[in-house]
Amino acid sequence: MSSFLANPQFLAILAEQKYLAVPKASTASGVWAAIAVVLMLLVSLSIGIWARRQWATFDEYMVGHRTFGPVATGAAVAAAYLSGWAYCGSAGVVYKVGWSGMWFAGVFTLVGIMPCIWFTARRTRELSATLGATTLPELIGRRFESKAVQTIVGLSMLFFLTLYSIGQLKAAGATWYVVTGFPIWICLLLAVFITWLYMMLGGYTSTQMAMAFQGAFLGAVGLVLGVWAMIKIGGPAALNAKLAAQNPALVKLIRPELPHVGKLALFSTYSGIIAAPVIFFTMAIGFPHNVSRFLGMKKLTSRDFWILCISAFCVAGIPIMIDCGWNGNLSRALFGPQLLKIKPWGADLANPMLAWGVGGIPLVSFYTAALMAAALSTLSAMVFIMSGNIVRDLIKLWWPQTSDKAAIATLRVLFAVFLLIPFVFTYLKPPPLLAIFMGFAAIGLGATYFFVTAISYYWKGATKWGVIACVVYGTIGTGYTAIQVAHKKIGMGTMEWYMLAGCAICYFVGSWITRKPSEETLAKCFPE
Repeated sequence: MSSFLANPQFLAILAEQKYLAVPKASTASGVWAAIAVVLMLLVSLSIGIWARRQWATFDEYMVGHRTFGPVATGAAVAAAYLSGWAYCGSAGVVYKVGWSGMWFAGVFTLVGIMPCIWFTARRTRELSATLGATTLPELIGRRFESKAVQTIVGLSMLFFLTLYSIGQLKAAGATWYVVTGFPIWICLLLAVFITWLYMMLGGYTSTQMAMAFQGAFLGAVGLVLGVWAMIKIGGPAALNAKLAAQNPALVKLIRPELPHVGKLALFSTYSGIIAAPVIFFTMAIGFPHNVSRFLGMKKLTSRDFWILCISAFCVAGIPIMIDCGWNGNLSRALFGPQLLKIKPWGADLANPMLAWGVGGIPLVSFYTAALMAAALSTLSAMVFIMSGNIVRDLIKLWWPQTSDKAAIATLRVLFAVFLLIPFVFTYLKPPPLLAIFMGFAAIGLGATYFFVTAISYYWKGATKWGVIACVVYGTIGTGYTAIQVAHKKIGMGTMEWYMLAGCAICYFVGSWITRKPSEETLAKCFPE
């Protein structure tokens, strides 16, 4: 199977752009990209082998020794946040609609993960250590003295994270296709196997350290790609001139001519634009795969806290705003609407094609490895949570006599199961537009767990029934409103308001009318 880059008509289009690097064959690019990916995976595997000596019990396998410092934690939480959606799919949105897509895909990534650190980092670490919790559902369950809460939260997270994980490997597969045109299962299966291996060996410790390495790497590559591409095209003025020549609407900051319902409402109405920062704020705080990165963190001093903030922002701030946002416009300026014709990848090819076009084999090789790191870092964080939810929040919760040996063995099997699910979906039926598909899960996760975790960390009046009502509404409501968006009955901005308002009503009203946790538990969770 040859790469679409070998198509003479497409190469003729590229040749018109004199500043583009056009490799004469896709074979060399595939070889070098494969080498880059394998090297990245080998470093991750080496971390897993090292981490195997860092645990002896089930609890240590789940959270390490709670000694991770602020630099590693900051890079790891940034990597968890920067999924294939952020690193690849968001540029596809901007490629398709122009600068107006930046409201969803670029501008608010400047804040990005920071609210998660500000509101949940210290409290997650403090509560998990105080209550002896090794998973987020266990922390929430013990916060409310309820096995039912722990179980329901664990099952809800399984639903959301399975949905969210399906999109991760599509991004990596799109880049692999750009580079080689070979069947994507070769690289993806290798990536899935290596990820399973280092998670199996080192548990939380290897996952955290591998994500820290992957986060630092992908942040650096995203920054280099954006800056270099902007220089190559001649700067912002030249970029806007090329966009306007294709379609003047591409340089608008809001596009009211786009449908006011359906998938593009975020870019065509003011209510959609206002919804965008709310989506980013709630999903940064509400993503369990973000918050769980603090379970194994050491107790932070004030200096440590600021180092944590700087570390995360250096990876997931300006570099990713560039990678998510203006790279989509750069790709559109260079390639026109041609990428939309390439199925099933379409606009999600924007970033990998940009790397290939302006940097040739060296840059696309690094980008391939970085995108694989972005997909795998988020995927490994979610897989660890999903597997832990079953073992810790279902099996060991209701059958506490389960031995550590049996629990760890079950975890290792579940790692493989939850890694293969997104692989199968990516191979058989990849989602059509990555950012939209992932956005459904992001809206639901953020709206639900913003209240269940962050608000519950600080509000003494929260109750288990408020949490249960919020989780049930959030889980069912996400499925229903996503279907409405898919059938163009409502827009994604409207979906955000429905989900956020509904979860808030369920959480607060449910808490106000039901009995609070015991004074003993409240004293543990809220020491004077």
